[in-house]
Amino acid sequence: MRPDRDLVPRAKEAWLWLSGILLLGVLGAGATAAAALLWENIDIRQLTPGLAEIAGPPPEPDMPTPPAVAAFPFDAVLFVSPRNGEFLTDTTFYAGELDRWRHLVADVGGRVRIAQTAGDLRGLSSTDLLLMPEAPCLTTGERAAVSRHVGTGGSLVANWAIGARDEDCGWRGWETLLDLTGADDVRELPSRQALYLTVPAGLSLSPGVDPGTRVELRSDRSLALKVPGPHVYWSDWALNPEPDSEGAGADAAMSTTERDEGGRVAWFGLRLGQAATPRDSVLVERVVQNGVLWAAGLPTVAPSPWPDAARAAIVFTVDVEMEHRNALGVAEVLAAQGLTASFFAVSQIVREDGELAEALARVGEVGTQTVDHTPIAGLTPQEQGLRLQRAADEIERWTGIAPAGLHPPEEAHDAASLAAWKLAGGRYILGGTEARSGSPELHTVLGGSMVVLPRVIKDDYGVFVHDGAVRAKRLSDAYVMGAHKMRAIGGLAVIAGHTQIMSRGTRLDAFRVVADSARSQGDWWITRADHVAEWWSARGEVRLSWSDPAPLPALDGIQASELPDLLVHGPRAEMRGLWIDVVVPGSDRLLPLVDGETVEFKTTDWGLQVPVGILRPGEPRRIAFVRVEDE
Repeated sequence: MRPDRDLVPRAKEAWLWLSGILLLGVLGAGATAAAALLWENIDIRQLTPGLAEIAGPPPEPDMPTPPAVAAFPFDAVLFVSPRNGEFLTDTTFYAGELDRWRHLVADVGGRVRIAQTAGDLRGLSSTDLLLMPEAPCLTTGERAAVSRHVGTGGSLVANWAIGARDEDCGWRGWETLLDLTGADDVRELPSRQALYLTVPAGLSLSPGVDPGTRVELRSDRSLALKVPGPHVYWSDWALNPEPDSEGAGADAAMSTTERDEGGRVAWFGLRLGQAATPRDSVLVERVVQNGVLWAAGLPTVAPSPWPDAARAAIVFTVDVEMEHRNALGVAEVLAAQGLTASFFAVSQIVREDGELAEALARVGEVGTQTVDHTPIAGLTPQEQGLRLQRAADEIERWTGIAPAGLHPPEEAHDAASLAAWKLAGGRYILGGTEARSGSPELHTVLGGSMVVLPRVIKDDYGVFVHDGAVRAKRLSDAYVMGAHKMRAIGGLAVIAGHTQIMSRGTRLDAFRVVADSARSQGDWWITRADHVAEWWSARGEVRLSWSDPAPLPALDGIQASELPDLLVHGPRAEMRGLWIDVVVPGSDRLLPLVDGETVEFKTTDWGLQVPVGILRPGEPRRIAFVRVEDE
């Protein structure tokens, strides 16, 4: 139930509008102001013709595998204050939220006890994790005790407006929240008609959440911080940052801060019970538990999203429709640049053109857009099965290779489409996902799984037809800015074109421009759509578990770590290129050993990225984390 008490006084100071687009440092100096505006105004619902008319949402994907959590017990102290419970006129809300927090922390190993007074808070040990949910009203003594705990190396998890009101619940200000989080500013977000946050990859809060996942919340007053660098951010439906309306540039929905004194502060600008759907509730709890474990100093581990720890993935796709022989020019441009692509052909248009089939197969893979480009979503399972089997057969006869991918007309598909394409031998669908995330989705179907690749950035249709652009440079700018967006959240950038639009040399050059931009950044996986689907499916089968440490080889300058060993269990087929994201404080003194051998690992702001090596079926790899001795 939503609390009905205002958080801050209603009189507010007016601020000038500032762009909220600077959510991530990874955008870099190359992003221009014009490009930022392009990103900010992208709306996924306008990118695909007919998408708004599709009846019903696309089928819901499988829930991502949760991170592997080491079963370490830790001490957590939950602050309970009748004063805060009485602040909200809904007297049941406070008790219900505290109960949610108690169970959430206990589920990951927290031994929760209660603190009720400033004296109790002053008695905390630096190893105690202090939990202060729903605590806007604090006495001077309680505020001082919290500051002392954090200032002496203790850690804190809090949400909402901690300390913003005094012992009488009169307005005090944001000083406590700003001091604890180190934020530059804080703003209240009034109730929005639609309230979303987006979770990028590569954060301490990210394990077990697919890159760029959008979470919907019930409309309620929430808080946003202005903080530098990557963070979980308040967004619109299309994954664009949506900061405070006052122009302060506050868009952080969650924050994790390492204090100079050694403690850690995890803050959440929402309530645990605010999720809009059961799926959103699981995602919120998963992210918050990541924050709890990080603040407690415990590791969370998940497979890195992309091969060889790439930041993001990019694929080039071309719909081979009208003016289908323009695809020859596209293939020639791609080959000259050393690029590969995924082509989706309407088979009744191309099936007599053997030259085109050979040219496309040399450059990349060839999938289908069905036989006649007639929408399939909503048809009976039997009708979809017949249509998609015929489409697969015609592409195989045309190219000599069975197609892996389906790009359904209008990107519309339903559960029957997934099952029918699997039965026809397909492995993935490039389709609409309502921008649920910037990364692929896994769907369990009869006979295995189906991967759905989302397209959440503008294509040539959106630029030239919807936006009415004339100059080819507009297409290059849109592609580059869309790729920047997906790199920022660690997702999949689908650079899509159509043969009837990509008909001129200057328009074709847009593929080269975005490829050059990606290559210059050096952290992209540039590949084909079928390879993305194969990777995502295999990654979904990886399982991680913690085990008692095995005997270590004798190495100078190291000592056994207090961490258990991590076992990495591979998929049913051999897998190469897998890395593991290990979120753990104090990682600067950890050295990973894979099956007893040192490896070239990466350090991050939040932990380590460790290469696993070749994963063969039935042969797990063992990763030990040894502590380097102080010099």
